[in-house]
Amino acid sequence: MRTRRREQAVVTKLAASALTLFVLFLLTGWTTKVTPPQSSTSAELSGHVRYLASEELMGRAVGTAGIDLARNYIGEQFAKYGLLPGGDNGTYFQAVEAATGLKLKDASEVAVANARLAPDREWTALGFSASARVEGEMVFVGYGITATDYGYDDYAGMDVKGKIVVVLRYEPPPKDGGSPFRKHPQYSRYAELRTKAQTARGHGAAGMILVDLNSAEESEKGLLSLARTSSTSDAGIVSVQVSHRSLERALAGTGLSLRARKEKIDRDEKPASIPLGWKASLGIQIERITAKADNVIGILPGFESRAKDEHIVIGAHYDHIGLGHYGTRDTSAEGRIHHGADDNASGTAVLLWLAKELSRQPRRLPVAVIFVAFTGEELGLYGSRQYATRPALPLLSAKAMINLDMVGRLRNNRLMVAGAGTAKEFREILNHAELGLSLDVSPGVGRSDHVSFYNLNVPVLHFYTGVHEDYHRPTDTWEKLNFEGMEKVGRFVLHTATRVAGMSGPLTFSRVPPNAGRREELIPTSPPRAPNP
Repeated sequence: MRTRRREQAVVTKLAASALTLFVLFLLTGWTTKVTPPQSSTSAELSGHVRYLASEELMGRAVGTAGIDLARNYIGEQFAKYGLLPGGDNGTYFQAVEAATGLKLKDASEVAVANARLAPDREWTALGFSASARVEGEMVFVGYGITATDYGYDDYAGMDVKGKIVVVLRYEPPPKDGGSPFRKHPQYSRYAELRTKAQTARGHGAAGMILVDLNSAEESEKGLLSLARTSSTSDAGIVSVQVSHRSLERALAGTGLSLRARKEKIDRDEKPASIPLGWKASLGIQIERITAKADNVIGILPGFESRAKDEHIVIGAHYDHIGLGHYGTRDTSAEGRIHHGADDNASGTAVLLWLAKELSRQPRRLPVAVIFVAFTGEELGLYGSRQYATRPALPLLSAKAMINLDMVGRLRNNRLMVAGAGTAKEFREILNHAELGLSLDVSPGVGRSDHVSFYNLNVPVLHFYTGVHEDYHRPTDTWEKLNFEGMEKVGRFVLHTATRVAGMSGPLTFSRVPPNAGRREELIPTSPPRAPNP
Protein backbone atom coordinates (compact mmCIF):
# COMPACT_ATOMS: atom_id res chain seq x y z
CA MET A 1 0.00 0.00 0.00
CA ARG A 2 2.82 2.35 0.94
CA THR A 3 4.61 1.44 -2.29
CA ARG A 4 1.50 2.24 -4.29
CA ARG A 5 1.17 5.62 -2.62
CA ARG A 6 4.79 6.31 -3.34
CA GLU A 7 4.24 5.46 -7.02
CA GLN A 8 1.20 7.74 -7.15
CA ALA A 9 3.25 10.56 -5.60
CA VAL A 10 5.96 10.10 -8.21
CA VAL A 11 3.40 10.15 -11.02
CA THR A 12 1.82 13.28 -9.59
CA LYS A 13 5.22 14.99 -9.32
CA LEU A 14 6.11 14.06 -12.90
CA ALA A 15 2.76 15.34 -14.13
CA ALA A 16 3.32 18.62 -12.28
CA SER A 17 6.77 18.97 -13.78
CA ALA A 18 5.42 18.29 -17.26
CA LEU A 19 2.71 20.89 -16.74
CA THR A 20 5.29 23.42 -15.55
CA LEU A 21 7.46 22.80 -18.61
CA PHE A 22 4.41 23.11 -20.89
CA VAL A 23 3.48 26.46 -19.34
CA LEU A 24 7.05 27.69 -19.72
CA PHE A 25 6.95 26.56 -23.34
CA LEU A 26 3.86 28.66 -23.95
CA LEU A 27 5.20 31.69 -22.08
CA THR A 28 8.67 31.81 -23.59
CA GLY A 29 8.00 30.61 -27.11
CA TRP A 30 10.40 27.67 -26.93
CA THR A 31 10.94 25.81 -30.15
CA THR A 32 12.37 22.45 -31.00
CA LYS A 33 15.27 24.19 -32.75
CA VAL A 34 18.45 23.89 -30.69
CA THR A 35 21.09 26.61 -30.98
CA PRO A 36 24.41 24.96 -31.83
CA PRO A 37 27.09 25.46 -29.19
CA GLN A 38 29.84 27.97 -29.90
CA SER A 39 33.33 26.75 -30.61
CA SER A 40 35.88 27.49 -27.91
CA THR A 41 37.34 30.26 -30.10
CA SER A 42 33.95 31.87 -30.72
CA ALA A 43 33.18 31.68 -27.01
CA GLU A 44 36.53 33.31 -26.23
CA LEU A 45 35.86 36.12 -28.70
CA SER A 46 32.39 36.55 -27.25
CA GLY A 47 33.83 36.88 -23.75
CA HIS A 48 36.22 39.64 -24.80
CA VAL A 49 33.51 41.60 -26.61
CA ARG A 50 30.90 41.22 -23.87
CA TYR A 51 33.28 42.80 -21.37
CA LEU A 52 34.61 45.55 -23.62
CA ALA A 53 31.09 46.51 -24.76
CA SER A 54 29.54 46.20 -21.29
CA GLU A 55 27.64 48.90 -19.42
CA GLU A 56 30.53 49.06 -16.94
CA LEU A 57 32.91 50.40 -19.58
CA MET A 58 30.39 53.05 -20.70
CA GLY A 59 31.45 53.23 -24.33
CA ARG A 60 35.23 53.44 -23.72
CA ALA A 61 35.60 57.17 -24.42
CA VAL A 62 39.04 58.71 -24.00
CA GLY A 63 39.37 60.44 -20.64
CA THR A 64 36.88 58.18 -18.82
CA ALA A 65 37.21 55.40 -16.26
CA GLY A 66 35.70 52.98 -18.78
CA ILE A 67 38.58 53.20 -21.23
CA ASP A 68 41.06 52.75 -18.37
CA LEU A 69 39.34 49.48 -17.48
CA ALA A 70 39.57 48.39 -21.13
CA ARG A 71 43.27 49.34 -21.23
CA ASN A 72 44.02 47.33 -18.10
CA TYR A 73 42.09 44.33 -19.42
CA ILE A 74 44.06 44.27 -22.68
CA GLY A 75 47.35 44.66 -20.82
CA GLU A 76 46.46 41.73 -18.54
CA GLN A 77 45.70 39.55 -21.58
CA PHE A 78 49.03 40.44 -23.22
CA ALA A 79 50.85 39.55 -20.00
CA LYS A 80 48.94 36.26 -19.77
CA TYR A 81 50.01 35.34 -23.31
CA GLY A 82 53.66 36.03 -22.48
CA LEU A 83 54.10 39.00 -24.80
CA LEU A 84 56.95 41.35 -24.01
CA PRO A 85 55.97 44.88 -22.92
CA GLY A 86 56.41 47.38 -25.76
CA GLY A 87 55.26 50.56 -24.03
CA ASP A 88 56.87 53.22 -21.88
CA ASN A 89 59.33 52.35 -19.10
CA GLY A 90 59.04 48.60 -19.45
CA THR A 91 55.20 48.57 -19.35
CA TYR A 92 52.57 47.63 -21.92
CA PHE A 93 51.27 51.22 -22.00
CA GLN A 94 52.38 54.02 -24.31
CA ALA A 95 51.18 57.49 -23.27
CA VAL A 96 49.09 59.44 -25.78
CA GLU A 97 47.74 62.97 -25.49
CA ALA A 98 44.38 63.33 -27.23
CA ALA A 99 42.04 66.27 -27.71
CA THR A 100 38.75 65.23 -26.10
CA GLY A 101 36.75 68.39 -26.45
CA LEU A 102 36.55 72.09 -27.17
CA LYS A 103 35.72 75.16 -25.13
CA LEU A 104 34.53 78.46 -26.56
CA LYS A 105 36.21 81.35 -24.79
CA ASP A 106 34.05 84.12 -23.32
CA ALA A 107 35.51 86.78 -25.61
CA SER A 108 33.94 85.13 -28.67
CA GLU A 109 31.12 87.05 -30.35
CA VAL A 110 29.08 87.23 -33.57
CA ALA A 111 27.31 90.28 -35.02
CA VAL A 112 25.12 90.31 -38.13
CA ALA A 113 23.81 93.53 -39.73
CA ASN A 114 24.99 95.60 -36.73
CA ALA A 115 23.11 93.34 -34.28
CA ARG A 116 25.11 91.37 -31.74
CA LEU A 117 23.73 87.83 -31.42
CA ALA A 118 23.35 85.75 -28.27
CA PRO A 119 25.69 82.72 -28.04
CA ASP A 120 24.12 79.23 -27.87
CA ARG A 121 20.67 80.67 -28.57
CA GLU A 122 21.31 82.54 -31.85
CA TRP A 123 24.72 81.27 -32.88
CA THR A 124 27.37 78.68 -32.11
CA ALA A 125 30.93 78.14 -33.29
CA LEU A 126 31.66 75.09 -35.43
CA GLY A 127 34.28 72.81 -33.92
CA PHE A 128 36.64 73.10 -36.89
CA SER A 129 36.60 76.91 -36.87
CA ALA A 130 39.85 78.83 -36.87
CA SER A 131 40.40 81.12 -33.88
CA ALA A 132 40.42 84.67 -35.25
CA ARG A 133 38.36 87.82 -35.69
CA VAL A 134 37.10 88.70 -39.18
CA GLU A 135 34.66 91.20 -40.62
CA GLY A 136 33.24 91.56 -44.09
CA GLU A 137 30.27 91.82 -46.41
CA MET A 138 27.91 88.86 -46.42
CA VAL A 139 27.42 86.90 -49.64
CA PHE A 140 24.85 84.12 -49.96
CA VAL A 141 26.43 81.21 -51.86
CA GLY A 142 23.68 78.61 -51.73
CA TYR A 143 24.94 75.27 -50.45
CA GLY A 144 28.54 76.41 -50.76
CA ILE A 145 29.35 73.65 -53.24
CA THR A 146 31.84 73.61 -56.09
CA ALA A 147 31.31 70.39 -58.06
CA THR A 148 33.30 71.20 -61.18
CA ASP A 149 32.97 67.76 -62.79
CA TYR A 150 29.19 68.01 -62.55
CA GLY A 151 28.97 71.61 -63.73
CA TYR A 152 27.55 72.94 -60.46
CA ASP A 153 29.26 75.83 -58.67
CA ASP A 154 27.59 78.07 -56.06
CA TYR A 155 30.62 80.38 -56.26
CA ALA A 156 30.51 80.94 -60.02
CA GLY A 157 30.57 84.66 -60.80
CA MET A 158 30.70 85.65 -57.12
CA ASP A 159 33.53 87.68 -55.58
CA VAL A 160 33.89 86.39 -52.02
CA LYS A 161 37.51 87.28 -51.28
CA GLY A 162 37.78 88.73 -47.78
CA LYS A 163 34.00 88.39 -47.32
CA ILE A 164 31.69 86.31 -45.12
CA VAL A 165 29.83 83.61 -47.06
CA VAL A 166 26.41 82.45 -45.91
CA VAL A 167 26.03 78.75 -46.67
CA LEU A 168 23.03 76.44 -46.53
CA ARG A 169 23.34 73.19 -44.62
CA TYR A 170 23.09 69.88 -46.55
CA GLU A 171 22.90 69.82 -50.37
CA PRO A 172 20.35 70.23 -53.19
CA PRO A 173 18.17 67.18 -53.83
CA PRO A 174 19.36 65.20 -56.88
CA LYS A 175 17.38 65.51 -60.10
CA ASP A 176 18.50 62.19 -61.58
CA GLY A 177 20.85 59.28 -61.11
CA GLY A 178 23.72 61.22 -62.63
CA SER A 179 23.74 63.80 -59.83
CA PRO A 180 26.53 63.56 -57.23
CA PHE A 181 24.08 64.79 -54.57
CA ARG A 182 21.91 62.57 -52.38
CA LYS A 183 18.57 62.73 -50.64
CA HIS A 184 17.86 63.00 -46.91
CA PRO A 185 18.96 61.27 -44.73
CA GLN A 186 21.92 60.04 -46.84
CA TYR A 187 24.27 62.77 -47.97
CA SER A 188 27.32 63.01 -50.19
CA ARG A 189 30.70 64.46 -49.24
CA TYR A 190 29.53 67.83 -50.59
CA ALA A 191 27.21 68.13 -47.59
CA GLU A 192 29.99 67.70 -45.03
CA LEU A 193 30.43 70.84 -42.99
CA ARG A 194 34.21 70.75 -43.11
CA THR A 195 34.07 70.36 -46.90
CA LYS A 196 31.92 73.51 -47.09
CA ALA A 197 34.42 75.40 -44.93
CA GLN A 198 37.39 74.24 -47.00
CA THR A 199 35.58 75.20 -50.21
CA ALA A 200 34.86 78.68 -48.80
CA ARG A 201 38.51 79.09 -47.82
CA GLY A 202 39.60 77.92 -51.25
CA HIS A 203 37.55 80.71 -52.83
CA GLY A 204 39.18 83.30 -50.57
CA ALA A 205 36.36 83.86 -48.06
CA ALA A 206 37.33 85.25 -44.66
CA GLY A 207 34.56 83.49 -42.77
CA MET A 208 31.57 81.17 -43.14
CA ILE A 209 28.10 81.36 -41.63
CA LEU A 210 26.10 78.11 -41.79
CA VAL A 211 22.30 78.30 -41.79
CA ASP A 212 19.80 75.42 -41.64
CA LEU A 213 16.62 76.07 -43.64
CA ASN A 214 15.54 72.45 -44.04
CA SER A 215 12.10 71.24 -43.06
CA ALA A 216 11.43 70.15 -39.48
CA GLU A 217 11.51 66.49 -40.56
CA GLU A 218 14.95 66.79 -42.13
CA SER A 219 16.54 69.29 -39.77
CA GLU A 220 17.87 69.07 -36.23
CA LYS A 221 16.25 70.94 -33.41
CA GLY A 222 18.36 73.94 -32.46
CA LEU A 223 21.96 74.71 -33.26
CA LEU A 224 24.74 72.15 -33.53
CA SER A 225 26.78 71.82 -30.36
CA LEU A 226 30.50 72.55 -30.38
CA ALA A 227 31.14 68.91 -29.40
CA ARG A 228 29.16 67.59 -32.37
CA THR A 229 31.41 69.37 -34.86
CA SER A 230 34.69 68.82 -33.01
CA SER A 231 37.74 68.16 -35.15
CA THR A 232 41.41 67.32 -34.68
CA SER A 233 42.39 70.52 -36.50
CA ASP A 234 40.75 73.68 -37.74
CA ALA A 235 39.72 74.18 -41.35
CA GLY A 236 41.67 77.42 -41.71
CA ILE A 237 38.61 79.68 -41.74
CA VAL A 238 36.38 81.19 -39.04
CA SER A 239 33.14 79.17 -39.13
CA VAL A 240 29.91 79.57 -37.18
CA GLN A 241 26.28 78.53 -37.38
CA VAL A 242 23.61 81.22 -37.04
CA SER A 243 19.94 80.45 -36.45
CA HIS A 244 17.70 80.99 -39.47
CA ARG A 245 15.46 83.30 -37.44
CA SER A 246 18.38 85.64 -36.68
CA LEU A 247 19.37 85.85 -40.35
CA GLU A 248 15.78 86.30 -41.50
CA ARG A 249 15.38 89.13 -39.00
CA ALA A 250 18.56 90.82 -40.26
CA LEU A 251 17.39 90.59 -43.89
CA ALA A 252 13.80 91.59 -43.22
CA GLY A 253 14.18 95.07 -44.75
CA THR A 254 16.16 94.02 -47.83
CA GLY A 255 13.41 92.20 -49.69
CA LEU A 256 15.67 89.12 -49.93
CA SER A 257 14.44 85.71 -48.85
CA LEU A 258 17.01 82.97 -48.26
CA ARG A 259 14.22 80.42 -48.12
CA ALA A 260 12.96 81.44 -51.56
CA ARG A 261 16.52 81.18 -52.89
CA LYS A 262 16.88 77.72 -51.36
CA GLU A 263 13.62 76.58 -52.93
CA LYS A 264 14.80 77.84 -56.32
CA ILE A 265 18.08 75.90 -56.02
CA ASP A 266 16.24 72.77 -54.92
CA ARG A 267 13.76 73.07 -57.75
CA ASP A 268 16.23 73.74 -60.57
CA GLU A 269 19.44 72.23 -59.13
CA LYS A 270 21.13 75.46 -60.19
CA PRO A 271 22.94 78.08 -58.07
CA ALA A 272 21.11 81.21 -56.91
CA SER A 273 23.91 83.10 -55.14
CA ILE A 274 23.68 86.82 -54.36
CA PRO A 275 25.36 89.53 -52.21
CA LEU A 276 23.23 90.29 -49.13
CA GLY A 277 24.14 93.96 -48.64
CA TRP A 278 24.98 93.64 -44.93
CA LYS A 279 28.18 93.06 -43.00
CA ALA A 280 28.96 90.46 -40.38
CA SER A 281 31.62 90.31 -37.69
CA LEU A 282 32.87 86.95 -36.38
CA GLY A 283 35.24 86.79 -33.40
CA ILE A 284 35.95 83.19 -32.39
CA GLN A 285 38.43 81.86 -29.83
CA ILE A 286 38.42 78.08 -29.23
CA GLU A 287 40.42 76.23 -26.58
CA ARG A 288 41.18 72.54 -27.01
CA ILE A 289 40.71 70.24 -24.01
CA THR A 290 43.09 67.28 -23.86
CA ALA A 291 43.31 64.10 -21.84
CA LYS A 292 45.90 61.39 -21.28
CA ALA A 293 45.28 58.04 -22.93
CA ASP A 294 47.33 54.91 -23.63
CA ASN A 295 48.13 52.55 -26.45
CA VAL A 296 48.63 48.97 -25.28
CA ILE A 297 51.64 47.27 -26.92
CA GLY A 298 52.82 43.67 -26.73
CA ILE A 299 55.77 42.14 -28.60
CA LEU A 300 56.08 38.53 -29.78
CA PRO A 301 59.70 37.93 -30.89
CA GLY A 302 60.38 35.95 -34.07
CA PHE A 303 62.47 32.77 -34.17
CA GLU A 304 64.92 33.64 -36.97
CA SER A 305 67.91 35.98 -36.86
CA ARG A 306 66.23 38.24 -39.42
CA ALA A 307 63.51 38.81 -36.84
CA LYS A 308 65.71 41.57 -35.44
CA ASP A 309 65.38 43.41 -38.71
CA GLU A 310 61.80 42.61 -39.76
CA HIS A 311 58.40 42.65 -38.05
CA ILE A 312 54.67 42.89 -38.63
CA VAL A 313 52.31 45.24 -36.79
CA ILE A 314 48.79 43.99 -36.07
CA GLY A 315 46.52 46.62 -34.59
CA ALA A 316 42.96 47.47 -33.60
CA HIS A 317 41.58 50.50 -31.78
CA TYR A 318 39.82 49.83 -28.49
CA ASP A 319 38.32 53.27 -27.83
CA HIS A 320 34.79 54.29 -28.81
CA ILE A 321 32.58 57.38 -28.45
CA GLY A 322 31.33 56.94 -24.89
CA LEU A 323 28.01 58.73 -24.40
CA GLY A 324 27.92 59.94 -27.98
CA HIS A 325 28.42 63.67 -27.48
CA TYR A 326 30.93 63.49 -30.30
CA GLY A 327 30.49 61.07 -33.18
CA THR A 328 26.96 59.78 -32.65
CA ARG A 329 24.80 59.24 -35.73
CA ASP A 330 21.65 59.64 -33.65
CA THR A 331 21.44 63.10 -32.09
CA SER A 332 18.56 62.00 -29.86
CA ALA A 333 20.89 59.41 -28.31
CA GLU A 334 23.44 61.87 -26.88
CA GLY A 335 23.99 60.99 -23.23
CA ARG A 336 23.30 57.27 -23.73
CA ILE A 337 26.03 54.62 -23.70
CA HIS A 338 27.34 53.83 -27.18
CA HIS A 339 28.63 50.32 -26.54
CA GLY A 340 30.84 49.98 -29.61
CA ALA A 341 30.62 46.20 -29.85
CA ASP A 342 31.45 46.04 -33.53
CA ASP A 343 33.33 49.36 -33.45
CA ASN A 344 35.71 48.23 -32.25
CA ALA A 345 35.44 45.66 -29.48
CA SER A 346 35.23 43.15 -32.33
CA GLY A 347 38.62 44.08 -33.77
CA THR A 348 40.16 44.22 -30.30
CA ALA A 349 38.82 40.74 -29.49
CA VAL A 350 40.30 39.28 -32.68
CA LEU A 351 43.58 41.06 -31.92
CA LEU A 352 43.68 39.38 -28.50
CA TRP A 353 42.88 35.98 -30.00
CA LEU A 354 45.65 36.38 -32.58
CA ALA A 355 48.12 37.32 -29.84
CA LYS A 356 47.18 34.20 -27.88
CA GLU A 357 47.21 31.93 -30.93
CA LEU A 358 50.56 33.09 -32.26
CA SER A 359 52.22 33.08 -28.83
CA ARG A 360 51.22 29.45 -28.20
CA GLN A 361 52.15 27.96 -31.54
CA PRO A 362 54.96 25.36 -31.29
CA ARG A 363 56.96 27.32 -33.85
CA ARG A 364 56.76 31.10 -33.87
CA LEU A 365 56.75 33.22 -37.00
CA PRO A 366 60.19 34.01 -38.45
CA VAL A 367 59.71 37.73 -37.77
CA ALA A 368 58.51 39.62 -34.72
CA VAL A 369 54.87 40.59 -34.35
CA ILE A 370 53.90 43.82 -32.59
CA PHE A 371 50.33 43.80 -31.26
CA VAL A 372 48.94 47.29 -30.66
CA ALA A 373 45.57 48.22 -29.21
CA PHE A 374 45.24 51.87 -30.26
CA THR A 375 43.51 54.60 -28.31
CA GLY A 376 42.01 57.84 -29.64
CA GLU A 377 41.08 56.49 -33.08
CA GLU A 378 37.58 57.92 -32.92
CA LEU A 379 38.97 61.36 -32.06
CA GLY A 380 41.34 61.38 -35.01
CA LEU A 381 43.91 58.55 -35.07
CA TYR A 382 45.78 59.89 -32.04
CA GLY A 383 47.03 56.51 -30.85
CA SER A 384 48.27 55.23 -34.20
CA ARG A 385 49.95 58.53 -35.01
CA GLN A 386 51.72 58.43 -31.65
CA TYR A 387 52.86 54.85 -32.22
CA ALA A 388 54.08 55.67 -35.74
CA THR A 389 56.14 58.49 -34.20
CA ARG A 390 57.53 56.32 -31.39
CA PRO A 391 57.30 52.70 -32.57
CA ALA A 392 58.39 49.70 -30.49
CA LEU A 393 60.63 48.72 -33.42
CA PRO A 394 61.73 51.02 -36.26
CA LEU A 395 59.07 51.30 -38.97
CA LEU A 396 61.78 50.91 -41.58
CA SER A 397 61.81 47.22 -40.63
CA ALA A 398 58.01 46.83 -40.72
CA LYS A 399 56.99 44.43 -43.50
CA ALA A 400 53.32 45.38 -43.17
CA MET A 401 50.66 46.76 -40.85
CA ILE A 402 47.39 44.81 -40.52
CA ASN A 403 44.42 46.72 -39.10
CA LEU A 404 41.22 45.23 -37.66
CA ASP A 405 38.38 47.73 -37.45
CA MET A 406 34.75 46.52 -37.33
CA VAL A 407 35.03 42.79 -38.06
CA GLY A 408 31.98 41.62 -36.13
CA ARG A 409 29.19 41.64 -38.72
CA LEU A 410 30.30 39.05 -41.30
CA ARG A 411 27.40 38.47 -43.74
CA ASN A 412 27.33 35.90 -46.50
CA ASN A 413 30.98 35.11 -45.68
CA ARG A 414 31.93 38.43 -47.30
CA LEU A 415 35.13 39.91 -45.88
CA MET A 416 36.29 43.31 -47.08
CA VAL A 417 39.94 44.25 -47.39
CA ALA A 418 41.27 47.75 -48.07
CA GLY A 419 44.86 48.65 -48.87
CA ALA A 420 45.51 45.77 -51.25
CA GLY A 421 47.17 48.19 -53.64
CA THR A 422 49.80 49.36 -51.12
CA ALA A 423 52.12 46.39 -51.85
CA LYS A 424 52.32 44.49 -55.13
CA GLU A 425 52.57 41.17 -53.23
CA PHE A 426 49.25 41.58 -51.40
CA ARG A 427 47.06 40.32 -54.25
CA GLU A 428 48.90 37.00 -54.40
CA ILE A 429 48.91 36.68 -50.61
CA LEU A 430 45.16 37.30 -50.37
CA ASN A 431 44.27 35.08 -53.34
CA HIS A 432 45.92 32.03 -51.77
CA ALA A 433 43.92 32.17 -48.55
CA GLU A 434 41.22 29.55 -49.09
CA LEU A 435 39.26 29.64 -45.86
CA GLY A 436 35.71 29.76 -47.13
CA LEU A 437 35.49 33.54 -47.29
CA SER A 438 34.44 35.68 -50.21
CA LEU A 439 36.92 38.54 -50.41
CA ASP A 440 35.89 42.02 -51.50
CA VAL A 441 39.29 43.57 -52.13
CA SER A 442 39.91 47.29 -52.59
CA PRO A 443 43.21 48.92 -53.58
CA GLY A 444 42.22 52.11 -51.72
CA VAL A 445 43.28 52.88 -48.17
CA GLY A 446 40.27 54.40 -46.38
CA ARG A 447 40.52 56.27 -43.06
CA SER A 448 41.45 54.26 -39.97
CA ASP A 449 44.57 53.58 -37.91
CA HIS A 450 46.46 51.94 -40.77
CA VAL A 451 46.61 55.35 -42.49
CA SER A 452 49.20 56.50 -39.93
CA PHE A 453 51.48 53.72 -41.21
CA TYR A 454 50.65 54.14 -44.88
CA ASN A 455 51.64 57.80 -44.62
CA LEU A 456 55.11 56.59 -43.59
CA ASN A 457 55.41 54.18 -46.53
CA VAL A 458 54.43 50.98 -44.72
CA PRO A 459 52.23 48.55 -46.72
CA VAL A 460 48.85 48.18 -45.01
CA LEU A 461 45.80 45.94 -45.03
CA HIS A 462 42.53 46.90 -43.37
CA PHE A 463 40.08 44.07 -42.65
CA TYR A 464 36.43 44.89 -41.96
CA THR A 465 32.93 43.52 -42.49
CA GLY A 466 31.16 46.76 -43.44
CA VAL A 467 29.21 49.65 -41.97
CA HIS A 468 25.65 48.97 -40.75
CA GLU A 469 22.64 50.77 -39.30
CA ASP A 470 24.01 50.46 -35.72
CA TYR A 471 27.29 52.23 -36.57
CA HIS A 472 27.97 54.95 -33.96
CA ARG A 473 24.63 54.35 -32.27
CA PRO A 474 23.80 52.91 -28.81
CA THR A 475 22.42 49.84 -30.59
CA ASP A 476 25.89 48.54 -31.54
CA THR A 477 25.69 45.82 -28.87
CA TRP A 478 27.43 42.46 -28.42
CA GLU A 479 24.44 40.19 -29.12
CA LYS A 480 24.28 41.45 -32.72
CA LEU A 481 27.76 40.19 -33.55
CA ASN A 482 28.57 37.09 -35.58
CA PHE A 483 31.17 35.40 -33.38
CA GLU A 484 31.57 32.43 -35.71
CA GLY A 485 32.23 34.99 -38.44
CA MET A 486 34.80 36.72 -36.25
CA GLU A 487 36.56 33.40 -35.82
CA LYS A 488 36.71 33.04 -39.61
CA VAL A 489 38.12 36.55 -39.92
CA GLY A 490 40.69 35.81 -37.23
CA ARG A 491 41.87 32.64 -38.95
CA PHE A 492 42.08 34.45 -42.28
CA VAL A 493 44.19 37.23 -40.75
CA LEU A 494 46.38 34.60 -39.07
CA HIS A 495 46.91 32.94 -42.45
CA THR A 496 47.67 36.32 -44.07
CA ALA A 497 50.15 37.35 -41.38
CA THR A 498 51.88 33.97 -41.65
CA ARG A 499 52.31 34.38 -45.40
CA VAL A 500 53.61 37.94 -45.04
CA ALA A 501 56.07 36.83 -42.36
CA GLY A 502 57.30 33.97 -44.54
CA MET A 503 58.26 36.19 -47.46
CA SER A 504 61.94 37.09 -47.48
CA GLY A 505 62.80 40.74 -47.65
CA PRO A 506 60.48 43.76 -47.52
CA LEU A 507 57.25 44.00 -49.50
CA THR A 508 57.15 46.41 -52.43
CA PHE A 509 55.38 49.51 -51.13
CA SER A 510 53.14 51.37 -53.56
CA ARG A 511 51.05 54.53 -53.29
CA VAL A 512 47.49 54.35 -54.57
CA PRO A 513 45.39 57.08 -56.23
CA PRO A 514 43.42 59.14 -53.67
CA ASN A 515 40.05 58.02 -55.05
CA ALA A 516 40.93 54.35 -55.51
CA GLY A 517 38.65 51.90 -53.76
CA ARG A 518 35.07 51.08 -53.09
CA ARG A 519 32.08 53.21 -52.31
CA GLU A 520 33.07 55.28 -49.30
CA GLU A 521 29.89 54.57 -47.30
CA LEU A 522 30.93 50.92 -46.88
CA ILE A 523 34.25 51.76 -45.24
CA PRO A 524 34.52 52.55 -41.51
CA THR A 525 35.94 56.06 -41.15
CA SER A 526 37.70 58.11 -38.53
CA PRO A 527 37.00 60.79 -37.68
CA PRO A 528 33.46 59.78 -38.63
CA ARG A 529 31.94 61.60 -41.61
CA ALA A 530 28.61 61.71 -39.79
CA PRO A 531 27.07 63.52 -38.00
CA ASN A 532 28.31 66.65 -39.73
CA PRO A 533 26.41 66.91 -43.02
